[in-house]
Amino acid sequence: MLKKIVYKSWTSVLKMSFFAKCADKLTGSKWSSKLIPWYIKHYQVSETTINRPLAEYNSLQDFFTRKMDLSSIEFKQKDNLYISPVEAKVKDFGEITPDKKFFIKDNYYSLIELLGDDTLDTSNSHFIILYLSPKNYHRFHAPITGQYSMLRKLGKSSYPVNDAATTYIDGLFTKNHRGVYQMNDDFYVPVGALNINSIQETFENGMTLAAGEELGYFNFGSTVVLFFMNKTIEWSKDIEKEKSINLGDDIATIIFDRG
Repeated sequence: MLKKIVYKSWTSVLKMSFFAKCADKLTGSKWSSKLIPWYIKHYQVSETTINRPLAEYNSLQDFFTRKMDLSSIEFKQKDNLYISPVEAKVKDFGEITPDKKFFIKDNYYSLIELLGDDTLDTSNSHFIILYLSPKNYHRFHAPITGQYSMLRKLGKSSYPVNDAATTYIDGLFTKNHRGVYQMNDDFYVPVGALNINSIQETFENGMTLAAGEELGYFNFGSTVVLFFMNKTIEWSKDIEKEKSINLGDDIATIIFDRG
């Protein structure tokens, strides 16, 4: 209980606009580029995600939002297959309950609050939570070929999205700044952290994207939540809680789509 109180107090300070702006200014400064070697070592960043000499990165934020050489990744172009849109860890996955809720670490979340829509039919619908740690590549991509549209931006907070935050911050994902994208008949929700307006889209509204094409990037810590609506799916045998997943790995196959 004491840990929760201390953690919530500390993160309430960090998420304030003043500190978020300070963090943004610091990590975007030329001086911060000197921290890149330390950052790589401390967070054990994979060299496979770095495709430029370190001296060419102008700041820590420039490194954090780096592009990756994707030529070796096979993005499967199948109409019934979802692939991972990010390099991440699977935090949770499963079915949305009849009362339009889903859970993360046994904490229930309202789909209505997260998406900002109370008209949804959530029958036979599913979710997956993908957490991007500081060591990961922080651009996010399309998990399936189709049309992508920005529906709305929600949330004014910038709490962390790590394990402690999901444990101690009630309703974390329904508080943080996030985008709500339509993905064919499904939903794609990038959730930012520790930096105001930390989500930057790189696609145009209403575009048709092939699986693997870029949608945007995070300026700071992040999570991607996918919702597969009104369809029967089969999860990939490799999908497990707390297991790392690579960009382009199989997530789920559509068995029956009501749409």
